[in-house]
Amino acid sequence: MEWFESLLLGVIQGVTEFLPVSSDGHLAITQQAFAWLTGHRRTGKEDLFFDIMLHVGTLCAILFHYRKEIIEGARGFLTDAKARPADLDTDSGDPAADKTVRPGFDRASIFRVGLLAAVATSPLVPFALLFKKKLEEAFQSTTAAGVGFLITASALLIVTWRMRGQDGRKDAATMTWLDALLIGIAQTAAPLPGVSRSGMTIAAALLLGLTRTWSVGFSLLIAVPAICGAAVFELKDAVKDPAALGLTPDRIGQTLAATVLAGIVGYFAILWLIQVVRGGRLWYFSVYLIGLGSLVLALSAISGGSPDAGPAKSLDRTALGILPRPHPGGVRGRAPFTLARPDATGPRPPGLRAGAASRAGKASPLRPLLG
Repeated sequence: MEWFESLLLGVIQGVTEFLPVSSDGHLAITQQAFAWLTGHRRTGKEDLFFDIMLHVGTLCAILFHYRKEIIEGARGFLTDAKARPADLDTDSGDPAADKTVRPGFDRASIFRVGLLAAVATSPLVPFALLFKKKLEEAFQSTTAAGVGFLITASALLIVTWRMRGQDGRKDAATMTWLDALLIGIAQTAAPLPGVSRSGMTIAAALLLGLTRTWSVGFSLLIAVPAICGAAVFELKDAVKDPAALGLTPDRIGQTLAATVLAGIVGYFAILWLIQVVRGGRLWYFSVYLIGLGSLVLALSAISGGSPDAGPAKSLDRTALGILPRPHPGGVRGRAPFTLARPDATGPRPPGLRAGAASRAGKASPLRPLLG
């Protein structure tokens, strides 16, 4: 992996981790593009530790954004400060009032918010583990990824149409346990390739009557255990295979730089997401995902939708002049490289990979839940 690719992946991770567009799908598409351009197909294991660190960077973005609430919550838990229940990102509609009315944090309110997050997270892990094999098979299909993008786009369009300028009334103090459970059930669609975790949870929260700001806040809150859980599972796999760490001096520098970049970009992505949701403009992402999903489905139809199918001649890097045409006899005794579609006698070229499972080998079944 080169420096440019590492930094670009850091930017893409930061932008797409929190926006409702599926970060895994975008990372896979970007890495596949580099695979076509360089002719190097990774096994996925070599990127495992790099992927973990990118998610650590975006996790830091969440913690930094809610640093005041975290500090006040810790202080309230230790002192059992008595005030009104916690309401992260209070949005009364009056900017002046929002600046003067700060949420109170006592032990009861902190436990309530924590339990709401636990209830929302509870359906996620057993679902991912139960259908692990099926999910890994689904991530081998570019067609499934394209359909996933369109599913997310449809969910965002539906919630935009239903809201139509209206805002919910439920916040952290008034949302019910059933609300949290239903949001968690919506989150179980996230393991499907191309389906955005944040898109499904924000859409469900808005449809259940949560305020726009708290819908984003709760979606980010339940992203923390998802990110941590997937990182722990992937770190376990990385430790078992030293090749997955890839801790060369140059690789360490690339990883650290990409991690910092993902965190910085992720922080500003959170700020923009809050503004977009407050303004009721989730349809922006729908338009983008419809275009992207249609493109992925078209490429899938051309390549056959299989991770082992070669790209069409129109995507052949040699034909496009991106790479020089190889010598007929090959290089140093090796067969000449080609991206033409394989036939009964020809070599089987590297092909279009779909999703993070093909990119990260046998990565954590929680990995797709992050996008």
